[in-house]
Amino acid sequence: MVLVAWAIGVNVTISLIVTPPPYAWSFQKQALSWLAPLIGAIIAGTWGHWFNDYLQRSYIRKHNGLYVLENRLWGVDAPTIIGVADLVLYGQCFQHTLHWMVVLVAWAMIAFSMIAGTTAVSAYCLDAFPNHASLVAAIINMWRTTGGLCVGFFQLKWIFTSGAGLSFGLQAMVLAVAFLGGVVPTQVFGRKWRMKHPPPKAEN
Repeated sequence: MVLVAWAIGVNVTISLIVTPPPYAWSFQKQALSWLAPLIGAIIAGTWGHWFNDYLQRSYIRKHNGLYVLENRLWGVDAPTIIGVADLVLYGQCFQHTLHWMVVLVAWAMIAFSMIAGTTAVSAYCLDAFPNHASLVAAIINMWRTTGGLCVGFFQLKWIFTSGAGLSFGLQAMVLAVAFLGGVVPTQVFGRKWRMKHPPPKAEN
């Protein structure tokens, strides 16, 4: 949720940041700038598909056919590291008025981290609950939507009140804490939790 929330927040607020000086982007420039997150998302989709399959095949090969679902969550590491770095970079872009190309690279990185991270989390959840795909999709999308919607209400005010550097730096910190408090414990204890609390029977 945290990874996706900041990315959606950026999509919502960027036009309000780059329209006034010093960037003063025209509507045409703003429209063209959306190629950046699209490129980031396409690269992430390709990466997520390839890397998640590689993780699975590699683990099975090294463990004589045995597969532990929590191995999927290694696919969240790189997107989270990139997500933390690009949130810091994105904040510094506006704090110090860096070149517009740096803004677009940071925005593309944010889109990459969102899609790549979501791909790995979705793969893990669907592996863990193969008979509850609809429920898994509903829960994941509910949190994605909730997080993205909420951030749009306070991100811009936070930027103008505290400065973009501090605002996005703290957002990066929240992402890192969420990763360390959510993904890492699941990698370590997830198998035990799944054994202790098996999913209910499939509804269909």
